[in-house]
Formats: sequence, structure tokens, C-alpha cells
Amino acid sequence: MKKWFWLALACLLSTPSWAAPERMVINLYGLDYPPFVMKVDGGERGIALEAVDKVLARAGMRGQLVMLPWKRAQLQAQGEEYACLLPLTRSPKREALYRWIGLLDNSDQTLFVLAGKPSRIHSLEDLKGKRVVALLGSSMSDWLRMHQVEFAELPTTEDAYRELSLGVADAWAVHAPVARYLVKQQGRNAVPIQPALRLQETHLYLACSKRMPEAVAQRLSEAFKQVRESGELERITARYLE
Repeated sequence: MKKWFWLALACLLSTPSWAAPERMVINLYGLDYPPFVMKVDGGERGIALEAVDKVLARAGMRGQLVMLPWKRAQLQAQGEEYACLLPLTRSPKREALYRWIGLLDNSDQTLFVLAGKPSRIHSLEDLKGKRVVALLGSSMSDWLRMHQVEFAELPTTEDAYRELSLGVADAWAVHAPVARYLVKQQGRNAVPIQPALRLQETHLYLACSKRMPEAVAQRLSEAFKQVRESGELERITARYLE
């Protein structure tokens, strides 16, 4: 009897009563999409990552970033319970597929061309016979396809900018902040580009799996609201874009 008493006491003492419970882990699926998600000096940063870190901290959770090609990332997130995508453009095609937790950014999707010469692109009709590039699996690709614009899909935004800067592509369809940030990061070696045609206004979200339990999604939504109302999201955005 004494033996079992001392064993039970040892078990109680080995697990402190004040030990914090393990925080819930949310898989964050993303791709290299500056300035929202990017790899820098062996780590990850960006507007979306920093904002979502704040959201998860307020919700008592932690995130685990998984970088995948964008199409695969979307399929992976849809199949899991505790998974989100960042950032994801909200669109009618995607509306029923996700829980839309919080708005990260409003921005235009725009056609960019090389700067320094007059643009001859004033409408979609002017794109006939031209090489237009966009990110593989993106809402921009969906939009171009819907409007019957011929284009090529590339794995990364860096690939698209490179094609445009080398004159391989005639136009690059992309979120305006992404294009401007990539050029800014090139510094003095940047090949200047300019907007030629605004295509549509978009809304970039933290979007989570439809399989996510309602209570978890609600905690995330409330935490996101607090981050936005506190001004934290605005300050994070300003550090990257101003």
C-alpha cells in the first residue's frame, strides 16, 4: 500500500499544477509572396505573417508556417481541421470553400509593363498577341481566364518580374503592392516598371479550413478584430509599404 502511495505522490510532484496547457497549433499554409509572406535571412517575415502571429497570440494559439506551391497549399488547407491560408484573395469561386477570418489588405490587381516608354495597353483587347504572366494558382490567373485573356502561369512572383524586366513578357498581372515591393527590394539594380491597366480591387484575407471547429474560428475572428482595432495591423503594414 505504501509503495502505491509514494508512486502516486511522485507522479503528482513531477507535473507542476501551474504548468501551462499546450497551445493549439494552427498550420499556416503560404507561399513566398512579398511583402505579405517571405523568407529573409533564414527566417520568415511579412505583413501577413506578423499580423497573424499577433492574432494567434491573442487567441492563445501558435502557428506553424508551411510553404508550398499555391495550388497545393489550398488543397492541403481544405483537407485539414486546424489549417489556414495567408494571404488568400476572396472571390466568388472561393467563397464557400473557407472560413474568412479577417481582412489583411485591400489592393488592386494591376497589369504592369516596363517603364520609360508609352504604354499601348488601355484595355484587355490590347493584350492580344502579347505575353502576359501571372502567378500559378492565383486569383489573378482565375480572373484572366474568366475574361478569356491568354497568359502564362509562373511558379513565383520573382519569376514573373524577371520575365518582364528581361523583356520576355509584355505585361505582368499582379497585386500592386507585391510588384512595388519587389522592385523596391532590388534597389539601384531594379528594372523600373509602371502600371498600365487596373484590373480589379481585391481583398486579401486570413482564410481557414471549412473543417475548422466553429469555436476555434470564432476565437480567431475575435482576436483578428482586436488586432485591427488596436492599430497593430496598420502599423505592421506601414513598416513594409511606406
